[in-house]
Amino acid sequence: MADPVTLALTLGGLIIVIGFLSNYLFERTGFPDVLLLIVLGLLLGPVTRLVDAASIMGLAPYLAALALVFILLDGGMAMNIYRVFSESPRAAILAVSGFVMSAIVTTLFMMFIVIPNVPPLYSVLCGTIFGGSSSIVVVSLASRIKVSEKCSTVLSLESALADILCIVFSLVVMEIILKGTAVDLTTIGRSIASRFSTGIVLGVIFGFIWLSALKRIAKASYAYMLTLAVVLLAYAFSEFLGGSGSLCSLLFGIMLGNEKEIYRILRMERPSNLVIDVGLKRFESEIAFLLKTFFFVYIGLIVTISDFAIVIAGIILSLILLLVRSGAVKLATIRSELVKEQPIMSVMLTRGLAAAVLATLPMQYAIENPIFAELTPLYINLAVIIILATAIIATVGIPLLKRRGEK
Repeated sequence: MADPVTLALTLGGLIIVIGFLSNYLFERTGFPDVLLLIVLGLLLGPVTRLVDAASIMGLAPYLAALALVFILLDGGMAMNIYRVFSESPRAAILAVSGFVMSAIVTTLFMMFIVIPNVPPLYSVLCGTIFGGSSSIVVVSLASRIKVSEKCSTVLSLESALADILCIVFSLVVMEIILKGTAVDLTTIGRSIASRFSTGIVLGVIFGFIWLSALKRIAKASYAYMLTLAVVLLAYAFSEFLGGSGSLCSLLFGIMLGNEKEIYRILRMERPSNLVIDVGLKRFESEIAFLLKTFFFVYIGLIVTISDFAIVIAGIILSLILLLVRSGAVKLATIRSELVKEQPIMSVMLTRGLAAAVLATLPMQYAIENPIFAELTPLYINLAVIIILATAIIATVGIPLLKRRGEK
């Protein structure tokens, strides 16, 4: 049998090859690569046990954060800044309405069907965990499926906002559970406003500063790599100050991807040669591809479902979330040309990073809260099932809807 190092290198190479082939298949047929990567993780982990899920569970927050940073950076660089300005209100409506409706139905489902004998707040926590779509999945899909630029922008912005809503409200509910005291609406509002505003402002500031710095070092060796370091620092600094690292990364990417437009908006003299060239965009896209590939394989690896009832509950809840998503999309696209793309927007409900990470948080408080100790496996397993089920909905739904639209 091969030693662990050789096995790890072999599996790493295999994952990248299959990631490339999955992406190639997606570009040729429209069949999203997300599901294939998750299935690969299932084969390597729960099915063949080539990889021990328990030994890599601790990697979740690190791999997830890295994937999130660079996928949002990649998505931001592909956005048109004028589209961002014009579509932000509609994206906010979709994010808020989708989150509220999804959180309510999930809470009711958990409260009356799955864990009826547990205090309601634990069901509310589940509702906030699964309340929004995943920016990792949606941004990576929206930038490549054949939808209008307007639709792609709305979906990308909505998923980034939904991640923030999931994180903030989940942390608030956990605080109420652990401390046993109510948190007033003013505190919640301030927390949300702080994360939004700090993340946006820092993303714009870091993006503008780096654009200016690149004028002087663009031709230096490893300037591309230095750009990746700066976005990591921007993300970390934003989180440290209580802002949204996700929005910071997205706005950083938007600033870099709209170099000409930024100079025009600020009425500044445009340099003779643009510093954000095809090479940088290609390099950043390759990094995003690598991290995205390993993240979705990782999601498949951590599946540890032993109770079939959890599988059924996860599938039913995913279908309910699909119906709720359709209602939110119709509300957000009233009197808009996006009405034609409502079906595509509806199936883009995939849960991912936020759900996976938030579902593991109660594990940290299992010692002081026995109910968390009991429910943590349920939260994690349900999260994995919903991530898989919503990925299948998007994977199957997108090609079918595209074919129907072409007829």
